[in-house]
Amino acid sequence: MMKKILIVDDEKNIRDLLSIYLQKAGFDTVQAKNGQEALDLFEKEKPHLIILDLMLPYVNGLAVAKKIRRHSNIPILMLTAKAEEDDRVSGLELGADDYVVKPFSPREVVARVKSLLRRSYADERIIKIKDLEIHPKKMKVIKKGTEITLTTKEFKILTILAEKPGIVFSREQIMDKTYTEYDEVVFDRTIDAYIKNIRKKLSDNPKHPEYIESVYGAGYKFKGEK
Repeated sequence: MMKKILIVDDEKNIRDLLSIYLQKAGFDTVQAKNGQEALDLFEKEKPHLIILDLMLPYVNGLAVAKKIRRHSNIPILMLTAKAEEDDRVSGLELGADDYVVKPFSPREVVARVKSLLRRSYADERIIKIKDLEIHPKKMKVIKKGTEITLTTKEFKILTILAEKPGIVFSREQIMDKTYTEYDEVVFDRTIDAYIKNIRKKLSDNPKHPEYIESVYGAGYKFKGEK
């Protein structure tokens, strides 16, 4: 089935350029010129991935991502003209899976889209630890019968840790396993932000983490046994 990409940007030339490259790569595309239109098309078109500009009229990109994340773990690739670390971390905390800073190469965007979509499909094994069920192929996490919505990278990090409970992974190791050659430079704070989000969504007590434990000076590990 042809994957559908929703492109959200207030600049028509950017939307059209990305549409041309994505269609040549075998994707179907739909376009939105503002945040409200993006939310409407998200409900109507059911895309597989969203390319989302940060600076949008009416409803900005961060607000769009936050609203979508309330009920969907669809991969979100955010476009921004801001290269500061704080802006990236804010976007990640609100649900973006990846960043591309303008100006960008359309070929790079296509490569990142393919990478994000590949990460959405893994093998059919189910990881069961404590009261969690992690379904890599469906990108689904279930706790006590309730599905927990994670972003693509949050899910990837959780899976990396849960596959080897008790093993300590440094931030650098997590970054190496989570990011590709096409990703922007990432920082320790980026991984910390993801871990914070995962713990919050899994209802961990920040002072006494139930699943992901911080190892001072070393990194993170998943508590429990398969």
